[in-house]
Amino acid sequence: MKKIFTIIIAVLLLIPNNLKSQDDGAAAAVAVGLLAIGSGVAAVEQLKERMELKAVEEILFAYPDIKNFELKTSTLNGASMKDISDAGVVTYEINVIGGQRLVLFLFLSTGWSNQYGLDFNKVKWKLFDRKNWLDLMKAFVETASRKEVSFEELTSSDITKKGLKNGKEYILEFDKMRGDIYYTMDYSDEFKVVFNEGTMGLYIKQTDIDNNEFRRGGVRGDLVQIRRKAITRAHNFLNFK
Repeated sequence: MKKIFTIIIAVLLLIPNNLKSQDDGAAAAVAVGLLAIGSGVAAVEQLKERMELKAVEEILFAYPDIKNFELKTSTLNGASMKDISDAGVVTYEINVIGGQRLVLFLFLSTGWSNQYGLDFNKVKWKLFDRKNWLDLMKAFVETASRKEVSFEELTSSDITKKGLKNGKEYILEFDKMRGDIYYTMDYSDEFKVVFNEGTMGLYIKQTDIDNNEFRRGGVRGDLVQIRRKAITRAHNFLNFK
């Protein structure tokens, strides 16, 4: 964040030299505009930092066996405030020092970010190790293609919009379907897998009805679209590709 303010200050210092032919009002307007942009960038960076802090808190609280780790995300690179507010999923890559790789999914519900700040009661965290991830991807690929696939084929291939690609060849292709057709699989107590137009969705189910505790979307659950970049990033990271 210090770099952002350094750049803004440098630009502001150059304004008088670059606007000699303009009047003071125009120069002042440019200065105000730059300050506004700087404030917006700073706000986004603060939001990203807070989200990363929450991800670290989730690991510390929910997974006390994980002692030393590195946590990164590229999901939010170049994202604006609107991009973050509209996002359905943010993924964090975790390197356990001296141990395994993990991916932490942050599922965001509508309204989690508003004029009052961030409401982390409207999010859900899910940690995937390599086995959990391959189980989910196997379910997704088999739902999308309606054909069986082995774990060996999954680990050695890329998951694209068209199917499972190994090198330059597709070893399995997804069904070609109209936009209003959905294939689904009841994957677990937490999720249903949904396939539509080459895209993976996860329907996050309700949880403990007796205690009136529900996942993101309330009683009826919530359908979240997982962007292809997020799938590719997680798949490559967990499979050391």
